[in-house]
This record gives sequence, structure tokens and C-alpha cells, in this order.
Amino acid sequence: MKKTIYTCVIIFVIFVFSGCSKVIDLTDEENYLIAEYAAELLLKYDRNYDMKYTGEISDSDEETTEEITTEEITTEEITTEAITTEAATEQPDVDHTTEDSSQTTSKEEPDSPDGQGGNLGITDVSGVKADVEAADFDLAKFVDEENVSIQYAYYMTADSYPSHDKDGMFIEIEAPTGYKLLVVKFDIENLTNDEQSLDMYSKDITYNIILNDSKSTKQMLTILIDDLYTYEYKLDGSSREEAVLLFQVADSIVPRIQDVKLKVTYKDKSCVIQLH
Repeated sequence: MKKTIYTCVIIFVIFVFSGCSKVIDLTDEENYLIAEYAAELLLKYDRNYDMKYTGEISDSDEETTEEITTEEITTEEITTEAITTEAATEQPDVDHTTEDSSQTTSKEEPDSPDGQGGNLGITDVSGVKADVEAADFDLAKFVDEENVSIQYAYYMTADSYPSHDKDGMFIEIEAPTGYKLLVVKFDIENLTNDEQSLDMYSKDITYNIILNDSKSTKQMLTILIDDLYTYEYKLDGSSREEAVLLFQVADSIVPRIQDVKLKVTYKDKSCVIQLH
């Protein structure tokens, strides 16, 4: 059947273009129509011809296309739902964390860099009353030193304090991040004309600075030659020297300092001195 159709088409084409003995002149449009008709006849009866090239879609193709589309829509809906659910779940946690962080920041001081905890030894105190004014207090007499005088001069806050070590080498003490140094200066005077040895370190004296009757911290231990806590020096007759105590206080406290006291503890007695 297939061969018969091919044969008829070929004869038809030969007949049109050649005839018996007479040549028929056709226009370009007529030639195009005849060629297109012959091509359609061949393609129509060719089983190997893929129908998708004719613009037609088979039933199987429709089913496949519909399944893919449905799957894509379903996947998109699931993904969108998952994202929406995740966002709704995370949002309360973010708000809660932010609120807690702000509350924590307002209540806490910087952590202790030396690992001692308690914000570098700063502790809460309340209602501390001074026993004596600084002008009336002689630290030397309090620690049983009769030939010298040690009296408070002034205090200041700074980021660092420059001085020298025991070997005379220049050294600078710097406050850790988030803190200032509170520097308390003292005048030391030899009351005699003879050389006097002064050893404050062996007396094991404890110094606590008290700010605004609410915060207290212990003195720093340094290798400065003029550190009053470790002071060990020979004073020439009638000479005067300076000594210092260093304390670390949080930056947030410094602008609010209104009251400064110094508590000195020696053996079984203590005294609170009003500095400012």
C-alpha cells in the first residue's frame, strides 16, 4: 500500500511537470502548492514521522505535561509554606533575645580580664561612713611608723600611669578595656634629720577604694617603685617622696563619681578616710 502511494505521487509529479510531450508552464506559486501537497502526502503515511513537529500533542504528552506542572506547583507551595512557617517560628526568639540583651547590658559591668570575676574585684557596698577626713589622717601613724608621715594628696582617673620599676626602668601601667585607673597620690615625709627605712610591704596592709558609697575595689599589685602597697625605700633626712595606689574602675562609673573614700585595714583594725 505504502509503495503504491509513493508510486502514484511520483507519477503525478512527473505528469504535472512533463506531461506527454507538451511542457506546461506553471507559476512559482503553483509549483510551491504542488510540492507542499506532495510533501504532506508523504508525511501523512510515514509511521516514523514525529507528530510533535506538526504542532499536535498526543494524549501521552498531555498527561506528562500536566503531571510536571502539578508537581512544580505543589513543590512551590510546600517550599513557600515551609519558609513562612520558619520565619514565624524564629521571629519571637529574635525579639526575646534583643530584649534580654538590652536588659543585661544595662545591669552588667565589663567582665574581669584577670579571671577573678566580680568585675575586677568591684563589689557592692552600702552606707559606708567615714571615720576621719583625709586632712586629719596620717597613714604612717596608723601603721605604727613614728619617724615618717604619709598623708593623702589627691586622686585622679586616667587610662595609664607612667613610672619606674624597682630597677629604675621606665614602665607604664595601662587600664584594661572598659576600665580606667583611679590613681591616689600620697606624700611621704621623713620627720627626722636621719635616714629612715620604710617598709610598707611587710606590714600587709589592705586598701579599698569606695565610690559613691556603693562600689568598692581593692588596690592593684604592681612593680612600680612608688607603689605604696609594696613601698620599701630608704628616706634621706628631712626628705619628701611621693607614693601611689592604683585601682581599676569601670568606665561607666567614672563620670558619676561624687564621693570617694579609702578604707585602710591593718592587723585587726580598719579606718575609712574621706578623700572627696
